Amino acid sequence: MERELEAPVLVLSFFSALCYALLAISHHPMSIQEQLSVRLKASMKEGKKDIVEMIRGLQAALKNKQIELQRELKENEVIDVLKMNVKQLKDALQDFVKGEREDLIEKTKKEINLIAEYLPTPMEREEIRKHVVSLAADIGAQTMVDMGKLMGAAMKAVGAAANGDDVRAEVEAFLSKENT
Repeated sequence: MERELEAPVLVLSFFSALCYALLAISHHPMSIQEQLSVRLKASMKEGKKDIVEMIRGLQAALKNKQIELQRELKENEVIDVLKMNVKQLKDALQDFVKGEREDLIEKTKKEINLIAEYLPTPMEREEIRKHVVSLAADIGAQTMVDMGKLMGAAMKAVGAAANGDDVRAEVEAFLSKENT
């Protein structure tokens, strides 16, 4: 009689453990690399060759960076690699526009948009300005001579959340105001 009760209890506890494991996994956000892998598999199943090619290119860039650093990439390093790819693609896009290469323009725009899906929303200029003003007061930056010091501190403070060009523009604007 005791044997008959053990099997259902065992199955029930296994099922409960499985449910808890699934809940724990679902509350853990996927890393960008995991998201790319999932998207790659889905795109392969759907036969979207262009997206498969783009994602494989991104994964290769991430793998190269991982090999360079000889360790697994942190999420902010993954974002840096993706941003670098976007910057390269934007530079290439300018060349394609000059050369009137419509086929490459369209492909490059698609790739930029695909990568943008995995990047955090860029910090607004007003938020960057607040960081720059605060940091300038902290480190005593007042003239263009202090630009490198202030840029370094600002980029460290905002991290991957801001576009480097926007940070540079805000630092320059702040330091040029201080000179007048």
